[in-house]
Amino acid sequence: MIGSILGGAFRLLRRHPLSVLAWSILYLAGIIAIGLLRTLVAPADPQSVAGAIGAGLLSQGLAIALVAVLVTAATRATLHPYKRGACYLRLGGNELRVFALLAMLTIASVVITFLLVLANHVLLSSLGLLVSPAAANWAGAVLLLAELAALVFVQVRLSIALPLTYLYEAISVDEAWAQSRGHFWSIFGAFAVLALLLALAGLVLLAVFFAPVLATLVQTGINDRALIETLLMMAIAAKNLPAISQLMLVSAMLALMALGFVLATATLASAARTMLGLQDGQIEDLRRRRG
Repeated sequence: MIGSILGGAFRLLRRHPLSVLAWSILYLAGIIAIGLLRTLVAPADPQSVAGAIGAGLLSQGLAIALVAVLVTAATRATLHPYKRGACYLRLGGNELRVFALLAMLTIASVVITFLLVLANHVLLSSLGLLVSPAAANWAGAVLLLAELAALVFVQVRLSIALPLTYLYEAISVDEAWAQSRGHFWSIFGAFAVLALLLALAGLVLLAVFFAPVLATLVQTGINDRALIETLLMMAIAAKNLPAISQLMLVSAMLALMALGFVLATATLASAARTMLGLQDGQIEDLRRRRG
C-alpha cells in the first residue's frame, strides 16, 4: 500500500510538471512575501504585545490561505485531473473549506500544546518536590516521548482530512479518523519514505557543493563533535563560494523544499484515494456517499 500511495504522488510530478513548477514558485514567492509583510507591519515598539499578536495573526492567516489554495490545487490535480484550468488553481468553496480546516487545526494545535506544557510543568514540578529532581527528569523524558508519539499518531490519522474535505465538499475530520483506521503504518510509512528520499536528495545537493568537507567527515568518523565541526566548516565554505554558486545552492535548496511541500500534498491525496478504494481517474459523487 505504501508503494501505491507514493506512486500516486509521483504520478502527479510526471503528468503535470508545469503545474508542480508553478505551485513551487507560488509557494516560495508567497512565503517570502508574507515574511517581508510581517517585517513591515511589525510594531515599532518591541514591547507592544498587541502589535506583535496582530502582525503574527496577519502573517499566519495569509500563510494558511496560501497553503489552502496550493493544497487544493495539488489535490484537485491528483484526484480530479480532468478538472483542468490554470494549473488547477482556483478560488472557491473548496479553497475556503480547506482554509477553515487548516485554521481550525492550527488553533487546536496551539491550544493542545499550551495545555500539555502547562500540565507537564505542574506534574513534573510536583514529582520533583515529592520524589526527587532526578526522578522528575526521567519522568519528563518518558512523558515527552509518549506525548510526541501520541501527537504523531493523531496527526497521521487526521492527515487525510485535507483531501477528504475537498472530495466531500465539507470539513471531514471525523471521516478522516474513520477512513484511516487500520492504515496508520501505511500513511506513516509513505511519509517516512518520502522524507528519506528528500533527505537523500538534499544530501546529494550538499555533496555537490561541499564534497571535500563531507569526505573529511566520512574519514574522521561520524560523531557529535565531528558533525558540529562539519557544520561549521560548511558554513565557512558557503561564505567563500562564488556568488553564482551561492545563488545556485540557495535556489536548489528552496526548490527542494517547495517540491517536498507539493509531494507531501500529493501523498495525502493519493492516501485518501487509496483509503476510499477509488481508482486513478475514477469520478464519483462522494457527497452522496457521505450522506
